[in-house]
Amino acid sequence: MSDRGPVSERGLGAREDVDLLLATQEGVVVESAPKAEPQTPMEWMRQNLFSGWVNALITLASAAFVVFVFYQAARFLLVSAEWEIVRRFLRGYMVGSFPVEELWRVWTCVFLVGALAGLSAGSSRNRLPWPARRIVFGLVVLALAVAFLIFAVKTPLVWGLITAVAVEIIVFRQIGLTLGYQRLRRPLLWGWALSFPVVIIIVRFIGDGVAPRFWEGFFFNIIAATVGIFASFPIGILLALGRRSSLPAVRFFCVGFIEIFRGVPLVAWLVFSKYVVDLLLPPQVDLPDIIKALVAMTLFSSAYIAEIVRGGLQGIDRGQYEAGRALGLSTPRLLGLVILPQALRSTIPAMISHFISLFKDTSLFTAIDVTELLSAARRSSNALEFQGHSMETLLFASLIFWIVAFSMARWSQRLELRLGIGER
Repeated sequence: MSDRGPVSERGLGAREDVDLLLATQEGVVVESAPKAEPQTPMEWMRQNLFSGWVNALITLASAAFVVFVFYQAARFLLVSAEWEIVRRFLRGYMVGSFPVEELWRVWTCVFLVGALAGLSAGSSRNRLPWPARRIVFGLVVLALAVAFLIFAVKTPLVWGLITAVAVEIIVFRQIGLTLGYQRLRRPLLWGWALSFPVVIIIVRFIGDGVAPRFWEGFFFNIIAATVGIFASFPIGILLALGRRSSLPAVRFFCVGFIEIFRGVPLVAWLVFSKYVVDLLLPPQVDLPDIIKALVAMTLFSSAYIAEIVRGGLQGIDRGQYEAGRALGLSTPRLLGLVILPQALRSTIPAMISHFISLFKDTSLFTAIDVTELLSAARRSSNALEFQGHSMETLLFASLIFWIVAFSMARWSQRLELRLGIGER
């Protein structure tokens, strides 16, 4: 017999229906873990929600509160809210004062990104199985969001364009399924890498172009977040590597840069870029305020990314460096092929969380008089016929921010599952 004592003494409980698998191998007795009993929904509720009179009271009070909040929210959304304000100012929310005759540039960019998204979804090599509960939850959330948008926005043109984009994504997904991962891997990598420069060329440089001061609304939020993410990522990696450099000058510069930009709020850097940078530049240099603010946000984000990457580098075992040097790898190849892939893989959750925060922080551009989505929503409620209806505009803006942030979070979770983060 095992010398660990009876089952009840080990805290497993004296349950009669627990079977212990005993196998004798080389004189050692191996006991299997007790099997979990399947529970019906009623048994689970009785054990977890109504196990005692105090627990039952808390459950009933919580349920009453949830029902009350849901009723008040549904009553406001479906009865009391004046959604005409959203329909009236929808174009201002999306593109601000972007010239109407130049909106083809925005939709060209939307269709370009939709094609890349469809090809990426269709050519995904690792299609993970989705549990039924996740599918149901996703469908419920999507149905609620679509129902709200249909109820709040009844512009046929807008829904025609959204339908066209959805059809495009479905068509290109089928093309991706047909061509397969191997054929599309390299073209997709180049496509996503070049998509942002192509968007800037379409918006700014084809024909007369549209000046940056007209990039407003949700379109500006997307542009600013994309610039901040893609530009700050390589800079942050270089800063993290420089902070660990053996050269004192490089190390001190990187440490000073990170601590200075990380220790000051982003809104302060945005104000600094608008009112102070011009005093430091030569008189003949005239940069648009938006460009200066985007540079400030990029440098600010780089400091945070540097610290995230530095945490990943510290988790790499010293033996990895020694093994790379034993193979004769130079320092750049050692970092690029051995160290950074492992370090970046472990920092994906923190990195995506920072990118989501950076996207939401684009609303701070209102401090330098940039009309992004949130400021456009707040200003629309100042119209005389819509006084006192700021709740509707803020809810609509919040829904747009939430959809983007939720999508980024779900993509991050799928990427973590594919890479096996936390499992191996």
